[in-house]
Amino acid sequence: MKVNVTKMVKYVLVFFILSVLCVNIVWPAFHKDVDSSYKEYLSQLNFESESEGTEKILSIDDNDEALLWRLRMISNAKKSIIMATFDLRGDESGSAVMSALYNSAQKGVKVRLLIDGAYEKIYLKDCDIFKTLCQHQNVEARFYNPVRISNIYKLNYRMHDKYIIIDDKMYLLGGRNTNDIFLGELHKGSNVDRDILVYNTVDGEGESYRQLLDYFNIIWNESCVENVNDKINDQRKEKAGRLLDEKYIKLIDKYEDFDKYNDWEKDTFDANKITLISNETFAKNKEPRILYAIEQLALKRESIMIQTPYAICNDKMYKVFNNIEKNSEIEVIINAVEKGSNPWGCTDYLNNKGDLLKTGIDIYELMNEYAVHTKTVLLDDNISVVGSYNLDMRSTYLDTELMIVIDSEELNSHIKEISKDYKGKSLQVLSNRTEIEGEYYKKRELSAKKQRYYLILRVITKPFRYLL
Repeated sequence: MKVNVTKMVKYVLVFFILSVLCVNIVWPAFHKDVDSSYKEYLSQLNFESESEGTEKILSIDDNDEALLWRLRMISNAKKSIIMATFDLRGDESGSAVMSALYNSAQKGVKVRLLIDGAYEKIYLKDCDIFKTLCQHQNVEARFYNPVRISNIYKLNYRMHDKYIIIDDKMYLLGGRNTNDIFLGELHKGSNVDRDILVYNTVDGEGESYRQLLDYFNIIWNESCVENVNDKINDQRKEKAGRLLDEKYIKLIDKYEDFDKYNDWEKDTFDANKITLISNETFAKNKEPRILYAIEQLALKRESIMIQTPYAICNDKMYKVFNNIEKNSEIEVIINAVEKGSNPWGCTDYLNNKGDLLKTGIDIYELMNEYAVHTKTVLLDDNISVVGSYNLDMRSTYLDTELMIVIDSEELNSHIKEISKDYKGKSLQVLSNRTEIEGEYYKKRELSAKKQRYYLILRVITKPFRYLL
């Protein structure tokens, strides 16, 4: 009997493609619950203190300042730099950060980079300055769950962390990616975000610093993390090295003090206690640990304010709101559809706004000049939770995420002042559907083109909203 090889190959190929689609689309829909061991661990944590700790903080809410603080931190490193980021690009701001890292490596500082593997494939595949940085003898770079045939069934599991650790002295953690959308001068397409700089007054003794370092060592050694082995020829490498050096010189001209800056204690303020909370680090379905931790913190509070770029929730997440709302007032500040930069988040809000309101929360639809990418939870007058976690199913069940819980009335008050301005620019939608325009709210209509666009997306995305 003759075997039709061509037909056999086609069948195998079709089966392979279908299996890839099935595993990557269907399996992530099976959401896990938090197990008893994590619940026990969390119950033993104390997130507050009556006295000041050894870690001081600074909230960085301006995009240009965010770039400057990164340059200051990197250029002041003496021994080691760790940088993990979801989205690094070779644009103006991304190349600025890479030039500072390259300069530090030239001075003998050991640099470790951890980049999400999917965004590396999109934005860094042909970036010579990134490859030159990675090939420096003092730099070790790895990708989290890179897009490879060996990882083809794990495409939906991403590393969404964003942090920098400098020596045993300080770290910066927040929601900003390393590119022009989040760093540098504001422009069309910019997103506003928030970082927290944490400075150790006693080297290596900061509690949250040690927690973050432990977290990094775990994820750095995960089985889904691979070394960067991209090579370029000597001519391209030499040219890219010159570009990095020239970029650094231009940065010194623009930001005069960043390589000499040393006022860390002066420009930061005290915090009573800082605690790291995180999702699991492997490339699989994850327990909703950050959501659970926020819920447990919020159950003991009278007022909760949540800032999130968008909200894509399932029934379990709605139930969390229901549980908290029994004893607390919950306000959620979210980008208005007319100003939101994430089409998936905007589409899901149009589809499920009613379900959010049924939980009893009040929503502020923010009409800011620039989309707000900030992820922050404020609890009463002293607790602020800041980091990378979006209020969506991807951040809850699929991606790695990091948040820090900060006991500081000063930080809480600072963020509330910014939120007060956001509320003034918002349309407040009460749980009973009553709408109240803020003092500075400016209504804006979606164009006919955008309306048609969202109409199509509202249908297409419904079955896959847990992946958005």
